[in-house]
Amino acid sequence: MIFDTNLLLNVIRKDLTASNRLAISIIVVGELEAFALKSDWGVQKVNRMNYLFTTYPIADITLPITRLYAQIDAFSQGKLKDRPLKSSARNMGKNDLWIAATALYLDMELHTTDNDFNHLSALGLRLVKH
Repeated sequence: MIFDTNLLLNVIRKDLTASNRLAISIIVVGELEAFALKSDWGVQKVNRMNYLFTTYPIADITLPITRLYAQIDAFSQGKLKDRPLKSSARNMGKNDLWIAATALYLDMELHTTDNDFNHLSALGLRLVKH
């Protein structure tokens, strides 16, 4: 399973235990590190964050993921010719595109509290809402 940034923020803030089946997108790593700097996290939260990064596998960007990124972006804009979007075009954040592409490539569920990914079930994204 892949956790979206907001779920890993909850794990860090509340000192929760993450699933042992978790993989972390490199994009989420960057978002969390930026959040920690901008929010001036203390040592305890930074240590919990770093513990997650050393405990769970980090999914890096690969060429197949870049292709999925492009497909998701085109689909979200209603521009993927072989898969029409059945709603109005959606502007997804670029980092959300990367996170969704990583989950699709790894064939893992994407766990999130956001609605930004809902339309991607048409592409095979398995979404778990919290």
